[in-house]
Amino acid sequence: MASRSAVSSHDVTTSAVVRSNPATYHGYTLRAGASGATVSIYDNASAASGTLLEVVAIAADKAVHAYYATEDSSGGLRAVNGIYFSTDNAVTGSIRVAD
Repeated sequence: MASRSAVSSHDVTTSAVVRSNPATYHGYTLRAGASGATVSIYDNASAASGTLLEVVAIAADKAVHAYYATEDSSGGLRAVNGIYFSTDNAVTGSIRVAD
């Protein structure tokens, strides 16, 4: 049986580095304000560029979520460079990652 890595949540509100080292992306829980938001999540340790892992359009005053469950360490999307969260408007929520 493969070793399991614990999935943890990292708070996000504006564009920022979520992880500066390799990690596995497991999903998000996000809420947009009155202007809505478009969120992009990249395989990159420091900027909104590189391999795009996910794009999420959030309507005004709405919440969205996705969780990519895993039974072992092989689940989720592997980000070999790190994880960068980019948004065009402020949001509240979290990004889920594991080592």
